[in-house]
Amino acid sequence: MARIGANRGFWVVAAVVTTVFAGGLYLRASQDPGPPGRAPGATRQFAGLVTSAAGAATDQGRAAPGHPVAGARVHLVPVTAIDVTSRITASAVYAPPFPAEAYDEPLEDAIRLRGGTFPQATTDAQGRFVVADVPDGRYFVHVTPGPSDTEHLPGGDRSRQSVGADELRGRPMTIRLSSRPPAAARAVGSSRCLGCHNDKRHWQQTAHKLGWTVPGAPGPMQDFSRHPRYFEALGAFPAVEDHTRGTRLELGDYDAARGDDKFTLRAFGDARVPIDLAYADVYLWRNARTGTYTITMVNRLNPQDPNSPAHLEVQLLYGGAVHDQRYIVSVPRGLGDRQGWYTVLRYNMTGRDERLNRERRVWHDYKFYLWWSAGADAKYGTVDDRLAAPPINNNAVQTMCAACHFTGWERYLDTSTGQYLARAVNDPGGELNMDDDSEPDEINVGCESCHGPGSEHVTAAGRGRFIVNPKYLSAERASVVCGRCHDRRQGYGGPIVGYTQAVSDSGELARPGIGRHELITKYTDPVKKGPTMRGGGREDNIWPDDVHSNKPHQQYADFLKSTMYRNDRLLVTCADCHDMHGGTPNPRWLLHTASDPTSPLCQRCHAVEPLSHMETKLNARMKGLQTRCIDCHMPGTANTGGVAGEYGRMIRTPPHASAQEEEANAYWHGSLRSHVFDVPMKTNVAVRGVAPGRAMPIPYTAACGTCHVVAELPFK
Repeated sequence: MARIGANRGFWVVAAVVTTVFAGGLYLRASQDPGPPGRAPGATRQFAGLVTSAAGAATDQGRAAPGHPVAGARVHLVPVTAIDVTSRITASAVYAPPFPAEAYDEPLEDAIRLRGGTFPQATTDAQGRFVVADVPDGRYFVHVTPGPSDTEHLPGGDRSRQSVGADELRGRPMTIRLSSRPPAAARAVGSSRCLGCHNDKRHWQQTAHKLGWTVPGAPGPMQDFSRHPRYFEALGAFPAVEDHTRGTRLELGDYDAARGDDKFTLRAFGDARVPIDLAYADVYLWRNARTGTYTITMVNRLNPQDPNSPAHLEVQLLYGGAVHDQRYIVSVPRGLGDRQGWYTVLRYNMTGRDERLNRERRVWHDYKFYLWWSAGADAKYGTVDDRLAAPPINNNAVQTMCAACHFTGWERYLDTSTGQYLARAVNDPGGELNMDDDSEPDEINVGCESCHGPGSEHVTAAGRGRFIVNPKYLSAERASVVCGRCHDRRQGYGGPIVGYTQAVSDSGELARPGIGRHELITKYTDPVKKGPTMRGGGREDNIWPDDVHSNKPHQQYADFLKSTMYRNDRLLVTCADCHDMHGGTPNPRWLLHTASDPTSPLCQRCHAVEPLSHMETKLNARMKGLQTRCIDCHMPGTANTGGVAGEYGRMIRTPPHASAQEEEANAYWHGSLRSHVFDVPMKTNVAVRGVAPGRAMPIPYTAACGTCHVVAELPFK
């Protein structure tokens, strides 16, 4: 048996079972031949051992042994008991009576609803179990720790692939469970983790660790070598003595109907994008004396504004490794005495100023409206308008964003201002000091964000224990590790909407290892979207087809709807495609080399040749070009913060007369790929009869349409 790569959880064996899988592809499912010398079928018993997972090997090669798990329930879940037909849609997840909760956890839902009828056994004090009789059929082997076991988590390393009865009978199996930190455990910081797990240091190159960065002063555990464009936007902040010598932008034409970009933003004097009423000048500059990156707003409507100019100090860059970069600023002393930081501007890394739609240009308004106050008449655009600080907890990154970014996140209340602030774990390798003590904090996604707080794990008695190892969880729980943040669910956020943070009403952050039911019921606010939508709704996050997401943080929400998440053969997780520690040359941490056509990703499981598959499905094939599975099965249906991706099909080239003409004639690739893994058709309700620029991007229009006449392509 040979394993592909380190810590990737994927095995290639001599015996391979090939079976028809979703979408006309073929799935290779590995088969455990069992110990040599045992005749299959010699007994109908299934026996084995359940242990705690051994500790991962350290740089010194040591690993803590596992220990027996007593009182655990071993279920053989028949594949026929898994609901693979009920469709998961946004309505099924978010709208009462929430029918998806009966089938959105394939194994745990089956056990909860029908587990009493499944073949099963309980482990003894030595962790041994015997299922006396295994009926014919195929099963997933799932372990549920006993009710008094507070250390171990459900699933086990044998729970993700179904096996036939003959593969279980008479073939002893050792099942390893993930441990988890005690409730009282606390984060210790990634520097402590890397002391033993130095082989994971390339995680410092991932977007998780680079998400928030101090401009001009990266943290000691941040490595930007794989992201050469990360700091390119800072070139627009020249080092000058006065803001008037910086890069000048114009802000105007307030439109309350728009989302986060209620203003039009353009380079000063750029006539291609008209502004009828200019509200403010915005200057980007770096103070030559202090080195501080600053965004200065000057009120053009009201030169008598006592708050103008307002110098917003850039505290953090948000993003830059993938699609766009945003600027997190503090409130100037003259606008309010508070510690909260807010977003204000976006740099579109794929933007071009010749694009007329303002969402697709280089610089883009991102919540400037929070810094603007209407005058006494409550009307925007009058001579008594003023610059103002944002509402105290509205869109502050400490309130709405930090839970998914900070390692060791804790929320606390500044009683003097009524503002919610946040702490991160103190770490000598942290990016900056952001809380109420004097030590640097780990303000990005660290080891403990996915493995749980490690204070008990790092003790001599805890080595190999008291930490979450996602590869020993059931597939559904392993996916929740990522889904706590990569979802459009609304968590609790104190006095305001909690955004997509998995925070309970008591201010507790969801820990890795929980199940989806707990995520939805404890860490999702049932009322933020009103009595008929729970924690996020179709009207905000989903295209009209009720399936595909149109906003960021959508990967888990989409993946739930895929046949890879629910099927009767192999239950896939995020880590089956992504190297979570960033140890691959692919910028999305995929388990292959994107630029090498001989290094496929999908074919690691699916026995399919793309060109012949296209010919079967479309009666056509491409020649001379590399055709990728993702071009059809992962269209870019979602955008990040309103920023669209690249041009797709141009029905006719706009004459740069109006943004509306561009919107009406150009198909667009979304910047974020769908994780539903279906192929949306031209009959999709989010496409038919909708102007291309506002329709959900689908393969026929956004990809094939680059070369082919869209109207002549088949519907399905």
